[in-house]
Amino acid sequence: MIRKRPAKKAKNGYTYQVYFYYRDMFDKRKYYSKSGFLTKKEAQIHETEMKARLKEKGTLNQGTNKTFNDVFEEFMESEGKNLSLNTIRRKKVTFDKYIKNSFGNSKINLFSNYAFLQSIFNSLEEMTFSTVKTVRYIVKNVTSFAIKMEYIDSSPMNLVTFKWAEKEEKEKKIVPFETFIQAYNELDDSYAITIAIGYYTGMRIAEILALKESDIDFENNEINIHNQLIYSGRNIKEYKVVSKLKTKKSKDTIPLNNQLKEILLEYLKTHHNEYICQKNNQFYYVSYFNRILKNKYGFTCHDLRHTFASTLYENNVDIKTTQELLRHSNIKTTLDIYTHLKENKKLDTVNDVFKAKDVKSMPKSKIN
Repeated sequence: MIRKRPAKKAKNGYTYQVYFYYRDMFDKRKYYSKSGFLTKKEAQIHETEMKARLKEKGTLNQGTNKTFNDVFEEFMESEGKNLSLNTIRRKKVTFDKYIKNSFGNSKINLFSNYAFLQSIFNSLEEMTFSTVKTVRYIVKNVTSFAIKMEYIDSSPMNLVTFKWAEKEEKEKKIVPFETFIQAYNELDDSYAITIAIGYYTGMRIAEILALKESDIDFENNEINIHNQLIYSGRNIKEYKVVSKLKTKKSKDTIPLNNQLKEILLEYLKTHHNEYICQKNNQFYYVSYFNRILKNKYGFTCHDLRHTFASTLYENNVDIKTTQELLRHSNIKTTLDIYTHLKENKKLDTVNDVFKAKDVKSMPKSKIN
């Protein structure tokens, strides 16, 4: 079918669009659409060609000699603008290390084959769970992009199984207030102020490290978040502050509570770095700092963000307000956190109800 579509750049104010539904080789109903034809005749010719290809080959896939590496580069160029700089870096590091020289040179059309995909992930069993998750995420993104570009018709990624399926993702930790206070009192000043900001605001570590004193409005009790720290390598010199945040929603103003306000005012009397959490005007290694926290106190910087969300939940703060305070671009992310916390609370409730029961006094088996 063909229809007119408004187009400001077209001379006559509109272009033509070809669109129709069809069944793919898996008998799945799919939708085809292509716009931008300047004349109705051009659209009719294209529609005829597409339907002829569908009848002859059973697919609209035009075929390509592109490799996974080629399509990954196209994907990053096309979709990278929607990703945070740290996400882009993480994807590229994982791609270069685990994909590019292993299965990256495979033709993209192979990625519509279940057996081929399954063999790839079977070969990754020696990798850590988090690495496999990142590889899977990249493959899923690139194959979805390949479908969008009509390099392949479909991808059975959702059917691929993992030997790590029974290995659960690390439990998100809620940091007890006593543990936070202990760490705050024992850590170096620059580390201590970092976890204080994280605990009382739920900010991401990259945002905390990019804070300047001028970002804190003590008069109106607000913190202005508009920068983050990124790094492209292991060298401290490769750390830099940029204005592009994780999402558009991340750039916002959040409240400065009284507890943190008092801590910051006291800290800034004696510490005068360009960025609040620096040590002698130098950034520190985030990974090293996280190791200190994990090994000595059992939590990481990101656990403080989860703790902040948990504190809001425990105090019956509504989901919409929590979304705004955490600056989630999608409320589903906030709902997922609340659902996780709610399930944990159910378990705690049942355990508390029955903890008074002496299990040891129960008979080992039924008495006839």
